[in-house]
Amino acid sequence: MQSVAIRLRTLDARCRATVLGVARITLGLMWLANIHWKVPNDFGENNGGGLFKYADSVTRHSTFAPFTWITEEIILPNFRFFGWFTLVTEIVLAALLLIGYKTKVVALAGAAMAVPIMLSVLYYDRADEWSWSYLLMIAAHLLVYASDAGNHLGVDGVLRRGAVAAKTSLASLGALTTVIGFAGLYVARSIDFAGSRAALLGSDAGFVADDDALVRRWELKFVWFNPLWALLTIACGLLLIAAVKQTWAARAGGAGLVMLSIVVFATRTFDYVRDDDTVQKIATGSNAALWGGLGLAALLFDRAIRSVAAPDVIAD
Repeated sequence: MQSVAIRLRTLDARCRATVLGVARITLGLMWLANIHWKVPNDFGENNGGGLFKYADSVTRHSTFAPFTWITEEIILPNFRFFGWFTLVTEIVLAALLLIGYKTKVVALAGAAMAVPIMLSVLYYDRADEWSWSYLLMIAAHLLVYASDAGNHLGVDGVLRRGAVAAKTSLASLGALTTVIGFAGLYVARSIDFAGSRAALLGSDAGFVADDDALVRRWELKFVWFNPLWALLTIACGLLLIAAVKQTWAARAGGAGLVMLSIVVFATRTFDYVRDDDTVQKIATGSNAALWGGLGLAALLFDRAIRSVAAPDVIAD
């Protein structure tokens, strides 16, 4: 009976750890899926859409007087700076929550970021936002902070366990990156090899209402690919797998992913070909977050491995 109790406690501990890791990753995916419509350089200011429409609605529907003043006097007069700040912040939140690095600090930042989002959209003109979703969003980040969820399925935990865990995790990271690349290659198979149009990896589900309007129900819009991006992702993933035997490959694969992140952020916009054959202008911040996060994780694992493998320095 005692051995059964020990096994049950062990199973319970593993399940709780997995749940915490999955919860953190889910929060990262939430940020990732909502970066795409923050489109630079104007972020909707020129046409009254995008990020701008939510900020502007605060001036008509006050949720909290001090926040209304901040919006009218600081945010709107400097809206493009605010747009870039929002885009960069959400890219960092998505990337670090996905890989579980510096999780406690990032979770607190995510909770703080959710507050102005809630105040901006709670009384948006259409009044179709569920207020509890934002309170739950804040609570979820605080739970990730309190549980230090980066220790589970995350870089924080791998780095604490040392070089052996880092080497094993590097191979797993390479396999995940390769799978993402092949999935991206599949969804982008009808897109020009290196053109400016990209296909979506993630749900774009919806239905056409009686008035022919396209109604969205699931918008899990994660990342966008053309075949070139997909093949480069696969190549970086294979390098990370090869790093188990060839130490140089870890740096090459990690640096390659980081470079992809930088390039896609610098180019900023692509055209997204939707399922209904329309073309929509998007930001590619989600790609920057995914590749940047994977690349950073690879380089951190590589550093942990090298720090142990490096010979001791012998003083003269």
